[in-house]
Amino acid sequence: MKIRKLFDRTLVLYLVIGVLNFIFCTALMFFLFNVCGFSEHIAPLVNYGLGSLIWYLSCRYILFPTHRTTLRQLLRFVIDVLVCYLLSYYVVAPLLGSAMLRSAGVRAFFSFGGDSQEMISGNCEMTVGAFAYALLNYFGQRYFVFSDRFDHAKRRRKRNE
Repeated sequence: MKIRKLFDRTLVLYLVIGVLNFIFCTALMFFLFNVCGFSEHIAPLVNYGLGSLIWYLSCRYILFPTHRTTLRQLLRFVIDVLVCYLLSYYVVAPLLGSAMLRSAGVRAFFSFGGDSQEMISGNCEMTVGAFAYALLNYFGQRYFVFSDRFDHAKRRRKRNE
């Protein structure tokens, strides 16, 4: 029963909105890194700053519209974005990226920005980080930022007072 609840209309909308946001913001990130010369840390930061704003508005008004915006919710959103970003780009991406780059085929695939080791590594880690971020962020948004359990706990406290 809980598995079925995971795969509902919200997940479908999340995927559609997420894919569109991902394509736009990831293209921006790779443009900033490969064309404009931004670092592999700054390009994703710009990407997720803009992407997070788009994402928050999408979650608030399309995915989870029954939730009204509160300061507490905004704080949870910022915490979720920061935690997902740090885990994705400073833990998951370096670990998986270095393992993936042992393959010549993977190195060739990620050489689209240039054939220097820095460009290949940056493109690989930003790609891995983007997918890790998307996955972690879905669960963070659904179960931490826009979760009904916070509203239920708050209502219970008010009733008990």
